[in-house]
Order: sequence, then C-alpha cells, then structure tokens
Amino acid sequence: MESLIMNVTTAITAVSTIFLLGLLYVYYKNLKQAKSKFTIGLFLFALLFLVQNLVSLYYYIIMMEYYAPEVEVHVFILTLLQAVGFMILLKITWE
Repeated sequence: MESLIMNVTTAITAVSTIFLLGLLYVYYKNLKQAKSKFTIGLFLFALLFLVQNLVSLYYYIIMMEYYAPEVEVHVFILTLLQAVGFMILLKITWE
C-alpha cells in the first residue's frame, strides 16, 4: 500500500528534476560562452544532482512499498529541502 507522504515525496522529486533541467539549460548556455573551470563545475554539479534525482525518482516509483514508514518523513524532509534549494538556485541563476 502506497503512502501519501511517499507520493508527495515522489512529486517533489519530479519538480526538483524540472528545476535541475532549468539549471542545466542556463549552465550549458554559460558554458558555451565561457569555458572556464567554474562554468564546467556548475554544469557538472547540476548534472550529477539530476542523475541522483532521476535514480531517486525511479526507486520511489518502483520500490515505494519497500520504504519503511519510519524513514518516510525523513526522506520527505530531505527531498523538500533539496527542492527548495534548487528552486532558489534556479531563481537566482535565471536572473
């Protein structure tokens, strides 16, 4: 049986993935203009987080019933904080 909190966590992870795609778009544009170590680092930073989010999303969808109820709130809080961080970073980067 699926938990509501894990369904919300899955949705937030999907939103984080969208934020990361936006960051990758901006960082890729910057990388084409200035191939510095800093822009390469930002691009790789966002790319690695995107891979992590996609793997998490896969496991949330495929293995949701195996998550112990004791860790659901912990996973939700970490996912929410991560999404808020990516949202702030995207907002600042986009401007």
